Amino acid sequence: MLTQYELINFCTSIFKKLGMDYDKARDSSEILVEADMMGHSTHGVRLLPQYIRDIEAGNMKVSGNQITINDTGSCITIDGDNLPGIWLTKNGLKLSAERAKIHGVSTVLIKNSHHNGALAAYMLPIVEQGLVPIIKCSVPSSATVAPFGGTKALLTPNPMALAFPTNDEPVIIDISASITTSNMIADKIVKNEMFDFNCLLTKDGVPTNDPKEVYENHGTVMPLGGLEYGHKGFGLALGIEALSQGLSGSGRTRKIKSMNLSIYIQVIDPNAFAGLETFKNEMSYLYNECINNPPINKNKKVRMPGQNALLKRKYSVKNGIYISKETLKTLKEISKKFDIVME
Repeated sequence: MLTQYELINFCTSIFKKLGMDYDKARDSSEILVEADMMGHSTHGVRLLPQYIRDIEAGNMKVSGNQITINDTGSCITIDGDNLPGIWLTKNGLKLSAERAKIHGVSTVLIKNSHHNGALAAYMLPIVEQGLVPIIKCSVPSSATVAPFGGTKALLTPNPMALAFPTNDEPVIIDISASITTSNMIADKIVKNEMFDFNCLLTKDGVPTNDPKEVYENHGTVMPLGGLEYGHKGFGLALGIEALSQGLSGSGRTRKIKSMNLSIYIQVIDPNAFAGLETFKNEMSYLYNECINNPPINKNKKVRMPGQNALLKRKYSVKNGIYISKETLKTLKEISKKFDIVME
């Protein structure tokens, strides 16, 4: 088991050795480790090799500043200029939170960003301010998901996260418009595992649980809802593309091939509406109604979104972070390559 600070310091040292500005290196490391602490290991430090490759290939810039394209006060549009997506997202959330306290609601659009990891990992600092953060993302330069009824990959999993405070622990919702994600597929391939159910399609549209069908044989990922109700996931994906790509002006018409993540960030201040206390009381009541709902399995209570992640986070803070043997092996190889000790 490694502590969060050991992992953060190690990743920060690697990024700095690659020439990354300290604030970008630290932010990127903190969110990757936060994802592991919450149990989102597919989006944790296992992404470090991918980030290193993109930096070395020139697909992720390690220094510089974002470019503000438009700023109306409550609405800001930013060109990320291929800078680290985690740093851009953290800055975007911070800015949106500051403006939400002034305007009630603030929306930040970021185009041309690099990958930004697990969206759930950003939520706690914003929710702890009594605010409601929302993030939605899409990547026009990538494709693993076919439109519902189609067989050719066109869309990405298009994740979104929303969190809100209650009188107890917050609720953190982190979902995607597809049944599974690209990073989960990659993780399954590394571990030589199959999915437990058919969440993918072959290139001919036949259901499969083999992750290699997507990356090696031009298969696709099913939209949320699967074969029967995939039109719902497809509709959700289109909505996320409209908000992230359309509004930021970074859509498919530009035909960019390298990572060009589009990010929609919105922060809402409940005090601009019925008030924070009213909001928390209402959502706390609903929270309790949900968890006390009669369960199908009497030994398994209803679980709220993010509840397991918060429990895993508490365990990680106290006992250290579990890293899979595959990821640990990769980290040791990186440690040797860059001559940086992983304590």
